[in-house]
Amino acid sequence: MMQRMNCPERTCLQPERPVRRSLFKGDKADVKKERRPGRGVGRARPALGLLGAGLLCAAAGPVSAAEPAYGVRSLAMGESLRAAATGAEGTLINPSGIAISRLLAATAFYSLRVQTLGHIAHASISDSVLQRYLALGLYYNFIYETPHFAYQLKEGGDAGRTVLVQDSEIVRTGSESGVVVAVPITERFSIGGSLKYGYYSLTSQLRDGNVPADFNYQSPLVDQDHKVDLGSIGHVVTFDLGATARIYDELRVAVVGQNLWPHGIELPTRLGIGLSYRPGARWLLAADVVINFTGIQMCSAAPPDPCSETTPRTTARVGGGVEYNIADRVPLRAGYVYDTELDAHHISGGLGYLHPERGIGVDFAIRQRVDGGNESVLLLGLRIVKE
Repeated sequence: MMQRMNCPERTCLQPERPVRRSLFKGDKADVKKERRPGRGVGRARPALGLLGAGLLCAAAGPVSAAEPAYGVRSLAMGESLRAAATGAEGTLINPSGIAISRLLAATAFYSLRVQTLGHIAHASISDSVLQRYLALGLYYNFIYETPHFAYQLKEGGDAGRTVLVQDSEIVRTGSESGVVVAVPITERFSIGGSLKYGYYSLTSQLRDGNVPADFNYQSPLVDQDHKVDLGSIGHVVTFDLGATARIYDELRVAVVGQNLWPHGIELPTRLGIGLSYRPGARWLLAADVVINFTGIQMCSAAPPDPCSETTPRTTARVGGGVEYNIADRVPLRAGYVYDTELDAHHISGGLGYLHPERGIGVDFAIRQRVDGGNESVLLLGLRIVKE
């Protein structure tokens, strides 16, 4: 998701072999390697978030970011449902999904990433009832997160030092909104697209003790209030395109290109492929794979500045899940996700309640990393569904 970035304002680390670098646009922080027991030396441990694969590897350990890319049902079912993406899932992961059934759906949810206090608020509405041959949707995501990690910063001046900044508060904020349009070509096939606007910022406030007392703040990365821009992405536009097909009975397949105009690691280009199947009225099975083409860059140049050249690295997340609906009122969900970049395994689950007559429901989901680091994500949502 990134073009090549040079490091004129900072000094990159000198890894023993190419490692993943920080990927925020404008890339102001460097990656440090970490020894992982049983895995050897030299593997950079990235952190994932809403951002897809790879944020920053902090000097003190992995850094995670909020991840608002999945709805409550999708997260509980192992980040799947692209082939059955109605409601909020359609606006977030497959725009063609809002046309596969005739529904008016309004959704709101709150997400908390426990380890980094990542807060996400989402609201969306989709409608395929008013117009027979056209489905429309709108969504909005707000993100606020305060992770802590260490990073390298070069002070001002021609012969400025490079210092390691520790114990500073990192603030990540973001707003993303989108318009979704889908068309049911036939009863078995639909296409859709979404036009998205985003604004993301990542800053660090320097305070007494974060840097040496004689540190020269005359750097283009530091403003007059001693706030460091670690890579903000302001006022950008991108788009998604997706298609869903019912190939046999209740077996569906979906293909989605997300962020086809990429912007930094906040909006990486990804390809999502999903399958779903309903063996009965109460059961839903789903499995997805998401390939990230632009969210990871590897430092590939020679010392003393190995990050002056980068090579993209393709990664993937593979997941699947099951949903069982008790008495058409209480859905139970479970899932699993594997991340190739982190070599990490996650389990997920959730439950909900939907009043069948009023169409009002509440849902809860949790995803927990069980290997490859510690990460806990909680989602609580409210939805209104009318046929």
